[in-house]
Amino acid sequence: MVNMKQLKITVYCASSPNIHQDYFDAATELGQLLSAIDCTVSYGGGASGLMGALADSMIKHGGNIKGFIPHFMIEREWQHPHVPSMHVVKTIHERKDKLLEDCDLAIALAGGCGTLEEFMEALTWKQLNLYKGKLMILNTRSYYNPLIQMLDSAISENFMAHDSSDMWEVHEKPQSILDSILK
Repeated sequence: MVNMKQLKITVYCASSPNIHQDYFDAATELGQLLSAIDCTVSYGGGASGLMGALADSMIKHGGNIKGFIPHFMIEREWQHPHVPSMHVVKTIHERKDKLLEDCDLAIALAGGCGTLEEFMEALTWKQLNLYKGKLMILNTRSYYNPLIQMLDSAISENFMAHDSSDMWEVHEKPQSILDSILK
């Protein structure tokens, strides 16, 4: 196995449990693959949906996963009880800052408003040169095609620079993400 203990990866993903099994399978596979390269993965700290699937997979495969969860989410018992490194923060804004702090790579799995907002903030930070890491989209079931089309429109309509699409990579499968990390 490749030793990548210095690599810090943030994964943005949904907490909804009522989604297609393909999304769970992708999150589980990604957790297994990231565990195998011995990196550190940070995520939103949740126990359900893709957050839970990612964390469960990383724990099962001996991966290093850290959660960042706002206090109000703990009060609602949304935190994953088995993540060994759970950091409690005051606000969603603090969580987003912590997730990108010293992050080498941010990966967006499918998700709702929170996931989209977190990924778009990371993209904005990258555009402003405030975030230096890589951005990847796991496009399971072509979920992100409308977002990619919107970003392409922003580029073609000159709301973004013409080389802006160089700021992110789109991958259809978790293995493709791992291949990109290892090259």
